[in-house]
Amino acid sequence: MADFPIRVLPDFQGGAILAVQGEVDVATAPALREAIVRAVDGRPARVVIDLGAVSFLDSSALGVLISGYKYALGAGVPVLLSKPGPGVYRLLRTSGMVEIFEILDPPEVD
Repeated sequence: MADFPIRVLPDFQGGAILAVQGEVDVATAPALREAIVRAVDGRPARVVIDLGAVSFLDSSALGVLISGYKYALGAGVPVLLSKPGPGVYRLLRTSGMVEIFEILDPPEVD
């Protein structure tokens, strides 16, 4: 698995923030999946995936977000996405993810 920086930070609402950086692709998506599962298993009030420093998502990343969402749903833990940049937000919107996830601090895009 590629070296992939994900910082886990406390959320002021009793949750966990997963601060993701760089590109989330087939090489790095497994690390994100593992981080989501670990966070959910800690039974926080919510898990916020901070995408503010993410420059790229591919289809494997979208699959990890959906599988993480389903895993968290089964555990009763809400998963939210935060601060996606314009390019990442367009992909989330095009793929229908904005209908599934609550998006905190979305960018203004056309």
